[in-house]
Amino acid sequence: MEAFLNEIIESNTVWLLQADDGLFAMLEGENKVSYLPVWPNEKAAAVSILDEWNGYQTVGMDLKEFITWLNELQEDEMWVGLTTETDGRILPFEAAQLQKIILELRKK
Repeated sequence: MEAFLNEIIESNTVWLLQADDGLFAMLEGENKVSYLPVWPNEKAAAVSILDEWNGYQTVGMDLKEFITWLNELQEDEMWVGLTTETDGRILPFEAAQLQKIILELRKK
């Protein structure tokens, strides 16, 4: 998680997968919780374009915009899934919790 956060803060960008209709790739976890998966770089996001996400495109989002968007995700009770390049695991975070962590790290 630390490497993910350091990378998005340094690049000022998070990466998502988006379909032609403008919808973003989503996952459903345990207890019917919906997750928005995000990646630290375009390469890691591109590797995930397969199976159910075949046809999606990588799209970068400015970190400031993403931080603002986390408010909407929290209102919609959506979580964010941080992906890792090393093992493909997804680490779930409540949107407000992730927003707080990112804002604290940006202050440093």
